[in-house]
Amino acid sequence: MQIDDEPQDRVLDEMDGVFVVTTEDGVAYRLDMNKRQVTRTVEVGTGVRAVLDPESAALVAVATCRVGAPMVLLIDRDVPGVLFTRRTSATVLVIDRVSPTPLPQ
Repeated sequence: MQIDDEPQDRVLDEMDGVFVVTTEDGVAYRLDMNKRQVTRTVEVGTGVRAVLDPESAALVAVATCRVGAPMVLLIDRDVPGVLFTRRTSATVLVIDRVSPTPLPQ
């Protein structure tokens, strides 16, 4: 995974691309805005991350995502009769945009 050098201060629902949003509790959210999916991971050892959810959730909307505030996502957990679930994170520390191609050395 290549991270762009330019820091992001927010992710808006209408943006394209893939972002890794890290929160103060150590959870990393991978927001794939193109595929509209979200995956949560947590560090379980130095450089080792574990997936928190058995599968990615469908991303319905990014309500708010900015550095210094909790992130609020609307996700579809594929539960019959439930349109969406609101997921609120801990305070966002860092937002990295994942480069679609390897960055030049």
